[in-house]
Amino acid sequence: MHALGRVWVRLRKAIPIGDGQEEWSLEWSRQVETRWSRPGEIVDCFRFDDGYVTTVQYESRDVTWQLTPGQVPLASALAMATLYLEHKLTPQTDRDGRPFIGLTDHGPVQVFEEIPPEPVEYVYLDGLRTLEEFPEFLTIDDSLRSVFDQMAPAQSSTSR
Repeated sequence: MHALGRVWVRLRKAIPIGDGQEEWSLEWSRQVETRWSRPGEIVDCFRFDDGYVTTVQYESRDVTWQLTPGQVPLASALAMATLYLEHKLTPQTDRDGRPFIGLTDHGPVQVFEEIPPEPVEYVYLDGLRTLEEFPEFLTIDDSLRSVFDQMAPAQSSTSR
C-alpha cells in the first residue's frame, strides 16, 4: 500500500483536481461569507463569532462537515478551504484540537498510522494570520487574495 499511496499522489498531481468532475468556481465573496462550488459540492467559509469557519457540503447526500476545528483566523480558514479545493484533503486534528496535515516529498497527505510509511513533516494550519504564511503546497492566486481582502475585518480605531 505504501507504493500504491505514492502512485495515487503522483496521479492526483498529474490529473486536474476534481477527479473528473468540473473545476471549482467562486460563487461569491462577501464580507462575511465566501462560497466555492462544483456540481454536487459546496465549500463555504464564513464569519462565526470572533473567527471563521469553513465547511464542505455534499448536496446529493445532504451532508455537511467542518474543515476547521472551530473558529480560526481568516487566513487559517482559507488555508483549510484551499487544501480541500486543491488537494481534496481534510485537515486532521491533534489531541489538542489543532488542525494539521502531513507533508511528504510528494505533497500533502493525511496520516493514519503512528509511524507513517514514508517521512512526514506535520504542518499546522491554525496559526496563520496572512496569506504569506500559507505553506508552499497551497496556491495563492488573485482570486484568493480578493477573497481575503473582501472578508478581512476592517481595521477600526474605535473600541467595542
